[in-house]
Amino acid sequence: MKQIRLILLILLMMSLLSACWKSDNSEKPIETSLENQTKGQTEVSSTMTNITDYQNSNERFSYLKQLSLEKQEAFNRFTIERDLQELNKFTPEDMVLVYLYCISIGDPDLIYEITYDGGYLPNKDVFREDYFDYVMIHDLERAIQYRYFDSIKVEESTAEENQVTVLITVVLESSTYSLALGLKKEDQIWKLDIYHSIKEYKNKALKNKDVID
Repeated sequence: MKQIRLILLILLMMSLLSACWKSDNSEKPIETSLENQTKGQTEVSSTMTNITDYQNSNERFSYLKQLSLEKQEAFNRFTIERDLQELNKFTPEDMVLVYLYCISIGDPDLIYEITYDGGYLPNKDVFREDYFDYVMIHDLERAIQYRYFDSIKVEESTAEENQVTVLITVVLESSTYSLALGLKKEDQIWKLDIYHSIKEYKNKALKNKDVID
């Protein structure tokens, strides 16, 4: 009997509270002043700005995005059409950024296209196989190391008309690291002179394999 009374009492109190709540709400005017509307719009605008800033600050790094928009578009056309003339306005520094971008996406076929031939470059299949087997891991480490580079420039003291060295430098605390990459102009396009280093990695790996065997 006591339990029934307690339940009825609780139900009665809930009913009274509900009635009071409806009464209070019906008497309160809704604020629709221009001042409040403007305040709300400002708060929404501020929030959206903060979200945009947050997204920009957390945007993934890309070597390609270090180029101008015009050159990004030219390079994208090149990846589709494989027409090297799309790159004829690219400076040696631009081509180094393109090279590091190709490394970061793991595309040896694109690297092959921008590698200086000089009459000694093998066919694409051999190049791809050698790159995957002997160079890819090392190149990825370099691409990661220099992704927040402090400077990239041609070493003017050794520059020639159709041959230059580009230095890309990153400063970490009290240490400075620099990567020197040679480029040569071929068919009016600056290309990376890197195949000799690929052969060096391959020869070293084969020698180590012979020693182990």
